Amino acid sequence: FESVLRTLQLSATTVVYATSIAAGGSSFDPSPEYPMNATNLPGLCAVKLNVKSSDTSSYNMGILLPEKPHWNGRLMITGNGGFGGGINYPDMGEYTHYGFAAVSTDTGHLSDIEDGSWALNNPEGIIDWSYRALHGSVELAKQIVPAYYRDNKTTLPPIEYSYYTGCATGGRQGLRLLQLYPHDFDGVLVGDAAWQTTHLQSWSTWVPLQNYPPESSYHVPQTLFSSLTAQMTKICDSQDGVTDSIVLEPANCRIDYTTLLCSSPSASQDACVTTPQFVTLQKMFSPYTVNGTIIFQGLPFGADPSILASGANSIGYGYFQNFVYNDTSYNFTSYTDDDFLAAVRTNPGRATAHDFDISSFKDSGGKIIMYHGYADPLIPAGSSIEYVKHTLSAMDLEEAQLSSFLRLFLIPGMNHCVSSAPTQPGAPWYIAAASQIAGIAGRLVGVSNVTHSVPEYMDAKHDSVLALMRWVEEGVPPDELIATKFANETAPVVESQRTLCPWPRVARSMGDLKCQKAWRFVESNLPS
Repeated sequence: FESVLRTLQLSATTVVYATSIAAGGSSFDPSPEYPMNATNLPGLCAVKLNVKSSDTSSYNMGILLPEKPHWNGRLMITGNGGFGGGINYPDMGEYTHYGFAAVSTDTGHLSDIEDGSWALNNPEGIIDWSYRALHGSVELAKQIVPAYYRDNKTTLPPIEYSYYTGCATGGRQGLRLLQLYPHDFDGVLVGDAAWQTTHLQSWSTWVPLQNYPPESSYHVPQTLFSSLTAQMTKICDSQDGVTDSIVLEPANCRIDYTTLLCSSPSASQDACVTTPQFVTLQKMFSPYTVNGTIIFQGLPFGADPSILASGANSIGYGYFQNFVYNDTSYNFTSYTDDDFLAAVRTNPGRATAHDFDISSFKDSGGKIIMYHGYADPLIPAGSSIEYVKHTLSAMDLEEAQLSSFLRLFLIPGMNHCVSSAPTQPGAPWYIAAASQIAGIAGRLVGVSNVTHSVPEYMDAKHDSVLALMRWVEEGVPPDELIATKFANETAPVVESQRTLCPWPRVARSMGDLKCQKAWRFVESNLPS
């Protein structure tokens, strides 16, 4: 492999390792962000490079190169999560089974997804995390991969297509790169995107403060939040036309909060609140506003507020400690709206993906599939809807025009990137997207007994990667996706499936809930 690099004469790039892995083998370089190795790999070459990005920073990138007869002529780049740093070998390994040369970066540091301490007084490292390491990895991969697959009898084989997939921070990374570097990717698959960095981190700091301190009269304990979520899920489920313990359209659900007061004759005493707690509950499901302007969307009904509201959240206050103020004494209890304004002014690393006019990406033929779990308790689904609306406005497009290159799929009952929400355990969610096999850093469990795609359903209806490829390469847009729920989250036994529609349409049942053909599309009444 080093001979390949010598022919390219790449500067500021060194080989950490380049080794063959036999079919059935595993990766061997775990990190705090990705503590699990990729297993049951096809035969391939595993490469790790270190790249100097500034006088004070560098990043590592990994490439998994399938054996030459099995390369499909395409790149798949995959993203990261939270503040984490690590090469995403689990997702990379999945994509090699499709035939992709798979690429990932540690974004310049090693850390768990909740640990932002590496950013303290480290502006160059923040830029690497924001976009530079990923873009640099794409540029290098586009040089290295063709050179690797060249033999003595041929010229450099072209990379036919370059794709990207990521969720949460990975979703933000993909959107940010197509804004800054519209020719990096031909197709982008992004889920539960954390694109509003300054706003999201402010909201994530503000939320637990509304439920603090624990001894206050308005504090809602974690167990009560979970009981209330179950009760609200039940109420919303009864309004969507099908009783299946899944909230189909949280934005269209109407809840009379007074029925949740313990003083109400109709209240369940196991899932009710006092009048002071009632105010806290309403805040969780309402937008966070500053001076009358919506800063971030509230949680949708069916999402459990206890994940963020039950205590200090390092994803929130850590951003102000290490990115905004460079002051580790900062405490979430001191948060005010001025902190949000300071975050917006500095926008550390230019991470926020708010350059909504992506005409260059569109004009080059690029396609975007966005998706979002409707029960995500960490990044409300309304944030993705807001991104789409901002794009419509910035590009002065009608929805029909936008759908020619961007489609958003909302997944009822899906948690953060993977799995069914605890109060909606039967919700189909698996679409073979980022992290959905490996799970998220031991916190959320993916699907087991799967190497890639959707067993028994390896087609563009069920597999979002194949849907994106079909759209980019054949010009066939995804008019629907079908989410799958495996029994015990283990393939291949399917428990249920559900048709998903591009926003603003939704799928309503017309018969057997477990038959994906028994759905029809209708326009959603989501508020504008």
